[in-house]
Amino acid sequence: MNKYFKKNMNLILPLLLAMLLVFQPMLAMADTFYPTWKEYTEANNLSTFTYNDVVDAMDAGLTEAVNTYKSGDVKTAKSQFSTVKTQYWGGSGFKVAMQKELPAIHKSTALADFKECNKIMDAGGSADDLTTAKDVLIADLRAAANKLDGVEVEMDIAEESETKATPIFAEKYYGTWEEYSKVAGLESGWTWNDVADAMSEVFREAKARYAQGDAEGAYNCVNDGYYGYYETTGFERNAMGYISGARKSEVELQFSAAKSASKGGSQEEFDKEVDILRTMIRTDANKLDGVDENGESTGGGRSAGVATFIACFTILLREGLEAILIVGAIIAYLVKTTKDEKEQKRLLRPVYTGAIMGIVLSFVSAWLLNQLKLANSASQEVIEGVTALIAVVVLFWVSNWMVSKSEAEAWDAYIKSKVGEATEKNSTWALAFTAFLAVYREGAEVILFYQPLLSGDNMTMVWLGFGVGCVVLVGVYLAIRFLSVRLPLKPFFLATSILMAIMAIAFLGSGIKELIEGDVISMTSPPWVAWIPSNSILEILGIYPCVETVVPQLILTAITIGTFIHWLKKNKRLKEEMNKTSAS
Repeated sequence: MNKYFKKNMNLILPLLLAMLLVFQPMLAMADTFYPTWKEYTEANNLSTFTYNDVVDAMDAGLTEAVNTYKSGDVKTAKSQFSTVKTQYWGGSGFKVAMQKELPAIHKSTALADFKECNKIMDAGGSADDLTTAKDVLIADLRAAANKLDGVEVEMDIAEESETKATPIFAEKYYGTWEEYSKVAGLESGWTWNDVADAMSEVFREAKARYAQGDAEGAYNCVNDGYYGYYETTGFERNAMGYISGARKSEVELQFSAAKSASKGGSQEEFDKEVDILRTMIRTDANKLDGVDENGESTGGGRSAGVATFIACFTILLREGLEAILIVGAIIAYLVKTTKDEKEQKRLLRPVYTGAIMGIVLSFVSAWLLNQLKLANSASQEVIEGVTALIAVVVLFWVSNWMVSKSEAEAWDAYIKSKVGEATEKNSTWALAFTAFLAVYREGAEVILFYQPLLSGDNMTMVWLGFGVGCVVLVGVYLAIRFLSVRLPLKPFFLATSILMAIMAIAFLGSGIKELIEGDVISMTSPPWVAWIPSNSILEILGIYPCVETVVPQLILTAITIGTFIHWLKKNKRLKEEMNKTSAS
């Protein structure tokens, strides 16, 4: 043994040194709990450090705090948590860097995680619960540190293995769930993992065709996975309702990434994008079925009825909220600027008509798409995308029209002259058209989303989800309609115009995303946009990790800010002139 060590000392010593460097933060913290980040770095000779080094130290410190809590010393444990939060997270500059360089959701999530840990300690919760909460906190901080350090974390791609669908696809390739489910005997009942099994075989075929040089065939297979399975089975709708709208968009963009890779990417690149997509589908199927990767129940699943209710409620709320915000703001605007009840009714009538026409045309469009076999196809995505882009133009115009009145309309005389003049020039038609587009943009999609749910066995839950969603949307409308009119005139006009501008930017992003899904535009996601996370807030704002959506949104944002500054300056000059006139 001694001879072995002597002979291999030149290999063993570097290995031991490397192990010491890796575990140094944990060992040092275990031996001594340093009260400040500065003392920690000096003790460990960290003249330079990465944000992952900070997370390592925080992990060790919080582990020590959990052990202190286990021993029964709650007061010291809380003090140690506080030290890690203020002295390590704050003292290292990590917190400030997150605030400046990452979306606000990262910082707010970390703060919520810290709060959860304190809540457990205050309530005398179990050490296991505290450990779990601590691990969640570290995972969130690690994700932020990786982004700040520029570390690309590879997805843990699930192993590609044979499924129940493998022998069936060995006989023949099935491009739609309708074809496959008949042969597989799944017409009467199936799980989301059954759908994922079939989609895995579709993706396997895509990779095989690409390897044979058939790029078009590979592209068509990925399209089959999306239009023939993901949309038609209701997978997309349930993922949006039960998991999140952000997750649904994330998967949709991954479909686009796989299709983009089929247009000239290497075999390795294409296989990687398809494997990521396959893994995402399987992960979501497990969540929807309430099982883990081994098929064992996780206890996290919900009954079919509850899942249907959540899906119906969430779909209606998510799609209807944008329309309600816009229509409610327009109506509140007209009520605020028109004192005469007769005149109010005259001006409001076209807006209500536009909203009702949007609902009617939504049903007509959904029926036509089904009759022409265009539902759940690229054509549907293109129609939705074009409608959204038309809405962008109208919303931008209305936003500017409103902000142009924000100062001048504060003067009663100007209200009487200019608003009357504006309505005589049929400016109201633009508001009515905006209401129509806002409702139509979301209405047809809601109807198409509901169709497969209406053919299921949980009709009561479908209508319950729809009813509760309607009640919430009506509540939002009433709040906008009656509370906003109490605001002072100038803040009201500015707030309304800003809302319209934000919705225009959001519609621009979501409209372009629809065109990407409809294969009108190719998607690119270089590192400088790939870091953009997927969450509900960014989903509502139409912000996605691809150049084709982000760049136009940045340009429109710059134009919007420029026009706002122009109108505010012009309004200020007008106010000064009116003050001089009234003084003389």
